[in-house]
Amino acid sequence: MLSAKKRRFQILLVTGGDVSALLLSFLIAFWFRFSEQILPAHRGIPPLIEYLRALLVIIPVFLWVFRSYGLYRLERHIRRVEEIFTVLKGVSLGTLLLMALTFFYREFSYSRLFFVFLWFFACIAVSLFRYLLIQWMYLLKSRNKDIHRVLIVGSNRNARSLIEWAKDNPHFGHQVEGVLVEDKSMIGKHVAGAPVIGTLEECDRIVEKMQPDEVVVADPDLPKEKIAELLLKCEDGLVSFKVAADLYGIVTSNLDVEYIASVPLLGLRTLPLDDLWNRVVKRIFDLVVSTSLIMITFPVWLIAVIGIKITDGGSIFYRQERTGQDGRTFMLYKFRTMRPDAEAKTGPVWAKQGDDRCTPFGRFLRRFNIDELPQFWNVLKGDMSVVGPRPERPHFVDQFRSEIPRYMTRHKIKSGITGWAQVNGLRGNTSLQERIKYDLYYAENWSLLFDLEILFMTLFAFKNAY
Repeated sequence: MLSAKKRRFQILLVTGGDVSALLLSFLIAFWFRFSEQILPAHRGIPPLIEYLRALLVIIPVFLWVFRSYGLYRLERHIRRVEEIFTVLKGVSLGTLLLMALTFFYREFSYSRLFFVFLWFFACIAVSLFRYLLIQWMYLLKSRNKDIHRVLIVGSNRNARSLIEWAKDNPHFGHQVEGVLVEDKSMIGKHVAGAPVIGTLEECDRIVEKMQPDEVVVADPDLPKEKIAELLLKCEDGLVSFKVAADLYGIVTSNLDVEYIASVPLLGLRTLPLDDLWNRVVKRIFDLVVSTSLIMITFPVWLIAVIGIKITDGGSIFYRQERTGQDGRTFMLYKFRTMRPDAEAKTGPVWAKQGDDRCTPFGRFLRRFNIDELPQFWNVLKGDMSVVGPRPERPHFVDQFRSEIPRYMTRHKIKSGITGWAQVNGLRGNTSLQERIKYDLYYAENWSLLFDLEILFMTLFAFKNAY
């Protein structure tokens, strides 16, 4: 947990940087709009003082929108691209609100084009400031100058995931100091590389002695009384306390609370794509993106067709049955990358790294995701979306639906060519449970900007592409 002094400093630093970026954007936008060398001002150049007065509204509106998007919450663990997309959403909403306000203010007529320039330059300036700030914070944490010491209670899958995340992302500055378990025989051993330093019975003494920055109860099955006792101990010692929330083994952010007779009842909200308007918007987006990308990548299609024919001589396309929205099956199209008899002996199996069933040219196509291009035809047909959970074969769907809780929930929306799980490295032979978590998060938090963010991240997502 950040000290009050450090928290105030960081909030002032971030806020001051945003204000400086907005002021710079304001001046550049004014110059661009009213400079005679760029755009002729038919009504003459308005007095700068009138626009400077508008800053008394412009700056608070942007800061309020940024705050509503969580851009001043310091304990966020997001990547730079996510931060930038959040900034773009905040700047866009702030600009729309300001333009709406000008319709009600009659004492002075502000240029609409000025606000367009302000939006453009604010997107660049605030994003650049945020990017540099995150880089600076990453550097401090990577050099162990701003470490967040964590004690984990439990040794289950959640605990291992948290420990591995801390090791794989040192730039976030989380260092797992130790693990507490129920079994005494595990003391001195390790959980995913983190040392087991005691048992749950000793947690009060260990927390008091170690004074970590945060205690995380990774096993929600611990007795409620013990969790409550540990919470009070952490609060007394000014230590941050968190409990892993895992609903039926699959995390969800889509919980809704309904009160009946003063009793709070937890349930799952409807998905954003259950709304007809959102489905129409996403379908239009799919048609525009898929049509554009088919035209742009047409030379790549020709290279793939020629390469397959020259190196292998067999069929160009590979058709495979997949399960999509509402459990309906459809034929998925890909450029063929494997031998025609690839599954003759094994039956349906997943591709793996160094798979000897792939042709040499097929490995090249898979390495750069070129084999996926024909799926844009599936998008045009309406079988798939550009962004969504990856569709599985019926054989695997029948197997997973009985093994993994909430697995079929991912089929409430259209399958996609790329998805939130894929851009986070969960492709091929990776944890299916983790993949489902990311798929459900996408379904529960869908927005058009989220789709754009995933498309942008896909350009750099080649992990596990084999």
